[in-house]
Amino acid sequence: MSRLKNTRRRGRVGVFVAVAGVLALGLSACSGGGGATSGLDGGTLKMYTWIGGKADKQQWSDYIAGGKHADPKMAVSFSGPPIGDYYTKLPTVMKSSSAPCLVTFQNGRVNQYVQGLEPLDDLAKKNKLDLSAYSSAMLEQLSVDGKLYSIPFNAGPTVVLYNKKMFKEAGVADPSNSWTTDDFIAAAKATTRNGVYGFAIPQGSNPISTLMAADGHPWADENGPKFTDPNFRDALQLLVDLSNKYKVAKPLEAAAGGTFPDIDAFNTGQSAMEMQGLWDLQHAQQSLGKDNVGIAVIPSKSGTSKGFIGGSGFGITKTCGDKQKAFKAIEAMTSKSGLEFVTKSQASVPARIDALDAWSTNVGSPEFTTVIKQMTGDATPSPVPSNQAQIDTLLTQYEVNAFSGKSTVTEVLQQVKAGLGQ
Repeated sequence: MSRLKNTRRRGRVGVFVAVAGVLALGLSACSGGGGATSGLDGGTLKMYTWIGGKADKQQWSDYIAGGKHADPKMAVSFSGPPIGDYYTKLPTVMKSSSAPCLVTFQNGRVNQYVQGLEPLDDLAKKNKLDLSAYSSAMLEQLSVDGKLYSIPFNAGPTVVLYNKKMFKEAGVADPSNSWTTDDFIAAAKATTRNGVYGFAIPQGSNPISTLMAADGHPWADENGPKFTDPNFRDALQLLVDLSNKYKVAKPLEAAAGGTFPDIDAFNTGQSAMEMQGLWDLQHAQQSLGKDNVGIAVIPSKSGTSKGFIGGSGFGITKTCGDKQKAFKAIEAMTSKSGLEFVTKSQASVPARIDALDAWSTNVGSPEFTTVIKQMTGDATPSPVPSNQAQIDTLLTQYEVNAFSGKSTVTEVLQQVKAGLGQ
C-alpha cells in the first residue's frame, strides 16, 4: 500500500471520506491516559487514516477483516481524508476532543508526531509480542530515539512500475532483474513517443535514496542525509538528466501541496514508467488494467540491484482511553494469520517475515515474486532522519531549479543544507 513509501507513499486529493468499518475483534480492556472513552465509540475503537478512494477504503476494510479473522471479538471503525491532507490534519485531529485511538503512519513520517503518540515497547513486552517476527528495517524506520511508536503492517520496497502495453508497442522487452541504469535509459528513450514520456520523475528524497540504495549506498547515516556523498549528487543528477539531457521525462516543476504529478502521469497513461512503492500498484492496476502493469527492480549501475524498503504501521494516540485494547487490535491486524488473510486481496508486501510465503502464493505472479524477494532479501539499510519531512520540503522546493537550469545540482544540495541549518 500505501513510500509504501517518500517514501513515500500517497493518494489523490479529493473529498473527505468517512467510513464505518465496525468489526468485532475482542480483546481485553485496560484504561489509561485520556478519558475512559477517548478514541472509542462505545466499544468500537476509532482509527484515523488516509482514504483517497475505493482502493484505500478496501485496503483498510481488508486489514480490519484480517484482524477479525485473527481475533473476532473487537470492533474498529475508520475515517480520514486523502493522504495529501492526512499529515497536515493529523496534529489537529490528535488534539481534538474526538481524537481516535489508532492512527497510521508511513515510514519516515512518525518523528514529528511522537508527542501525541504512545511508545509501544512496554505494551509489546506486556503482551509478549515477538517483534523479531516483523521486518527489522520497518521497525527501525517506525522508531524515534530508540522507542517504537508504530507496528508495521506492510514493508514493500520501491520498484519500477511499467506499462506493459507501451513497452510492447515500442518493441522493448520486459526489464530483467539485472537491468542496468543504461538499460533503463534505453527503455525510457524507446517509450518516449506519441506525446508520452518514458518516465515520470518523483519528488523529494525517495527517488534519490532509492537509486543510491540500488548500488548499495545508504542515503543517510546517524548524522542525517549524506549531501556531500558523490553518490547522492549523482542520483539527483541522473533525475535531472532524464529530463534535460535524455528528454525522456517531464521536468519537475513546483507542485501544489498534496499533489503527486508522477503518480498521476503514470496512472493516466502519460508516462511508461514510474518509481514508487508497491502501495501504488492497486491504484495503477485500477487505472491501467491489472494485466497491463508490470514491476521491475530499481536499475543499478552494476546490474545487481539492492532494495530500499518502505511501508506503513499502526500507532496509538496518548489520549486513547483504552491503550491495551488498541494494542491488541494492532496485534491482531498485524498477526501472521491476519496478514496472510490480507494477502488474498491486497498486493502490498506484509511486514511479517512469516507471512511472505502466503503473499508470494496469493499475488499469483512469478514475476512479482522474484522482484520482491530480490528487493526485500537484499536491502540497503538506511536510518530515517528525524527531520525527514523538512528534508523533503526543501528538496521539493529547490530541486526544480536544477531542472529549469537556474541552479546546478551541487548548488541545490547546498541550498537544502543551508535550509536545514547545516
